[in-house]
Parts: sequence; C-alpha cells; structure tokens
Amino acid sequence: MLLIRAILAKALPALLILGFFISVYNWLQATKQTVKPQAPEEQTWIVQSVAVQQVNVQTLEQAFGTVVAAREAHLRFGVAGEVDRVSDNLRNGADVKRGAILASLDTERLHLALDKVEVQIKAETTQIIEFTAQLALRQRMAERAQSLSDKGVGSQAELDGAELAVSQASNQLAMAKSRLAELKVSLRRHRKDLEDAVLKAPFDGSLSGVDLALGNQVSNTYLVATLTDLSSLEVSFVVPADIYANVKNLIGQQVTLSWSSEGSVVSETIATITRAEVVVDRTEGGGRLYAELPDDAARSVPPGAFVEVSYSGRVLTNVIELPEEALVGQNQVFVIEQGRAMQRQVVLLHRSSGRIWVRGDLKTGDKVIATRLPGIGNGLRVRAVASVQ
Repeated sequence: MLLIRAILAKALPALLILGFFISVYNWLQATKQTVKPQAPEEQTWIVQSVAVQQVNVQTLEQAFGTVVAAREAHLRFGVAGEVDRVSDNLRNGADVKRGAILASLDTERLHLALDKVEVQIKAETTQIIEFTAQLALRQRMAERAQSLSDKGVGSQAELDGAELAVSQASNQLAMAKSRLAELKVSLRRHRKDLEDAVLKAPFDGSLSGVDLALGNQVSNTYLVATLTDLSSLEVSFVVPADIYANVKNLIGQQVTLSWSSEGSVVSETIATITRAEVVVDRTEGGGRLYAELPDDAARSVPPGAFVEVSYSGRVLTNVIELPEEALVGQNQVFVIEQGRAMQRQVVLLHRSSGRIWVRGDLKTGDKVIATRLPGIGNGLRVRAVASVQ
C-alpha cells in the first residue's frame, strides 16, 4: 500500500503537466483560423510584336570570295648570266611603272657575239657582190659560146663548159645569200638576247617575292619577282542557280565587298559585276560571277583578302517581312489573339541580316510576337508593350 502511494505521489505531477499541455493543444486547434486554398495566378509574359504587312522586296544576298589580281607577271630574265645591276625599286612592296628597269645582266659576251655576227654579215655581203659579178660574167661567156655554136664555129664542149660555169656561179651565189639570211637571223637573236638581259616591268604594278642580288648567276628559268597589277583586282563568287538564271540582269550590278578581321569589318569597297562563267560546276550549287574592284581599291582591300560579297538577289512579291526572333523552329510564328499566343505555320523564303521573309497563315494586321520565349506554345498569356519595325 505504501508502495502504491509512493508511485502515485511521483506520477501525479507528470500527469497534471501532460493534461495541461493536452488542454492547451485542444484550445489552439479549436481557435485556429481556417485558410481557404486559392488557385495560383496565371503568369503574363511581356513581349514585343510586329504588325503583319505584305511587301515586295529585292533581297540582299551574301557570298564569299578571295580578291585576286586579274593580271600578274612572273619576272625572269630571257637569258642566263651574271647580275651586274639591281635597281633600288626592286624590293617587296615597291610600286613600279611600265618599262622601269629593275635589273640587268653582264652583256660583254653578248656584245662580242653580236660583233662577230656583224663582221660575218659584212664579209658575206661582199662575197655576194663578188658572186653576183662572177655570175654575170659567166652568163655573158655562155651567151657567146651559144652564139658561136649556132654559127657552127664553137664546139659543144666549150658550150657545155660555159653553161657549167654559170650553174656553179649561180649555186655559189644562192649559198651565200642563204648564209647571209642565217646570219641576219642570228643577228636578231643576239640583239634579242641583249634586250632580254635587261629586266623591265611589263606594266604598272607592285612587286612581291623579290629574290635577286648583285653577282647572282641566274638562268632564264630563275624567278626574280612577281609583279601584280593592282589596278585590275577582281573577286569571284558563287550565286544560287535561281539567281544565276537571270545572269543578264546581274552584269553591271554593283556589289559591296567587306573585309573583316576578328569579327569586325576593317574596310569596304564597291565592285562591279563584269562577267560570268558560262560553264556551271554542279558541285558549287550555282554559277560563278566576277566583280572588278576600282583602280584605287588595292590598299584598302588587297589581293588575297577573303571578303564577304553583298549583292541584290531575288525579287520576292507579296511576302511578309519579320524580325528573325519571330521565327520558332523552321516554320512557325506566334500571333497575339485575345491576349494569348497562337501558333501559325509559315514558309521561310529568305533570311538576311536579322530579318526574315515568309509566306503563310498570316493576314494583314496580325500581331506577330517578336520576342524569343522559352517554351512558348498555344494559349500562353502574353501582353505586348512595344512594336518593332
């Protein structure tokens, strides 16, 4: 009995405390406010829009090509020899005029050979004069022998001897004239060798690849330098087949050439389409055109520069021009209808410089969304705050 009382004496405070907490909990539960659930508010996306208008436009197309010189000469001496003169203008990057002397060879041996031929020509000319006189004498002797033979005074042997002498003199004269003709050819060749021993610029241009010094022994195959005509630069580029089909309308058209470095345009110039290749290479997917640069373009767009070519291309009629951001995927745009985005199917006709031209399920006045939205779809709630052109 005493044990039970001891246990109750110890447990009673704990039971009282537990009962107090249970009572407080029940009171809190009974007096708490009831919160009614609310549906989350639908998000509205802020977008830009563009009004649909049908237009006619000639598109601006892009192609690429390398600027090259239409005329370039590989300078070589026409004969072999030792270099005895080099012009100060024979340097890489130097501009030279047509006919400017760039270098020359030692011509002493060439002059000696020329002098020898001239002496031989004089001797052969004298020989021809002598043979001509001898032929005339023998012809007169043959005529007298024939006259005597006709009169029955001269013998046949004398007549034959006179005719043989004429034949021999005629043959000697013919051989002398032949040797003189050969000597004159040799004379022209030696004079040409003297001309070829002097290296001249064949046209106005700029030098590159110069490799020559005094005392060099060079042959007629040795490349001295390359001369580039900077006034005849051109660029070739390929246009699509449907544009090339109207090549007659492209000839004479001006194009813009842009030379870029590290993503930035460093210089631009205007060129003119002057011709087109008749034979089309099927691997290029179109036809090749050539555009000539202005005479003074070499220092701003030099030979070897890889340039972007901008030219007027297709004529599109009754098309819709939109910002590139309006296109979703390959063939979709979204319009705003009653505050929500609605999908429309389109056909992409052309893309250039952040703009696109399409035809499709659009009508004049439709507001096309021109802002890229991740996960855009039918029914998305949107609000246009600005229109773009």
